[in-house]
Amino acid sequence: MNTARPDLNLLVVFDAVASTGSVTLAAGKLSLSQPAISHALNRLRDVVDDPLFVRTGNRLTPTPHATKMIPQVRALLDSVGPLLVSPKFDPATSAQTFRVGASDYAMMTVLPGLVRALRAQAPDTTLDIRPIGEASQVQLATGELDLAFWGASPPPSPFLSQELFREHFIGLICARHVLAVRAGQGRLTLEDYLRYPHVMVTFRDPRKSPIDAGLAKLGKARRIAVSTPNFASNVASVRGTDLIISLPARLADSADQSDLVTFELPLDIPEYAYSIVWHRRSDGDPAMLWLRNLVASLG
Repeated sequence: MNTARPDLNLLVVFDAVASTGSVTLAAGKLSLSQPAISHALNRLRDVVDDPLFVRTGNRLTPTPHATKMIPQVRALLDSVGPLLVSPKFDPATSAQTFRVGASDYAMMTVLPGLVRALRAQAPDTTLDIRPIGEASQVQLATGELDLAFWGASPPPSPFLSQELFREHFIGLICARHVLAVRAGQGRLTLEDYLRYPHVMVTFRDPRKSPIDAGLAKLGKARRIAVSTPNFASNVASVRGTDLIISLPARLADSADQSDLVTFELPLDIPEYAYSIVWHRRSDGDPAMLWLRNLVASLG
């Protein structure tokens, strides 16, 4: 007996011939040509060293050895079959947990819409938000995170990304600030901007913030009076003080702007892409694809 292992396709052909008793019918069932079925049968005959089927009238009858093989082959194909079928994802019935990395910015701007969409379309799913940081790429690679919101340049392969929208910075001061009228009229100068202290968010990126990098190109610098890792607390710090904050425009839109004045920055800061990032390992997963499409639709 030949000890070579048959591939699964040979067993599929064997089962089709056994169930139909015909090479022609088996070919039609599997959408293959008759020569392809015959070739596969001959290969399997060589492996098991048995003719497998003999012709009786117009029908192929299994040999005693083939008769013993039939239930075993069908059990094998039944067990393997589900593995060969592309998995489906039904958001309406899924109880999946989505683990998403998000910064303070994402939590204030993107996540509220995502939460509402999940409650409407996938009410039994769970959204597990994890803080994004230096370990985020490792967490994406190991599966601890399914997806992460990304404000910096996306990491290279094996990570993949999709831009959600473009973002830019604006300024925000208290409506009782001495510069409030000039800011509201769009007449704030760079000298005005630098005359008062600033509050800033602590960036994970060790490089200078886009604001400070832009000022450095002009040979300028602002004085930082308050630095925190939280945008919401920074916005709150502006109320009733002489502090100035520069922040992404969508954050200002999501904040309570009563007693606050927004203004365009008196320096040129390029807009930047805000994206989602995932590892290639989950690129083809139907649930992850659905989630990415849902997030993209909210941009």
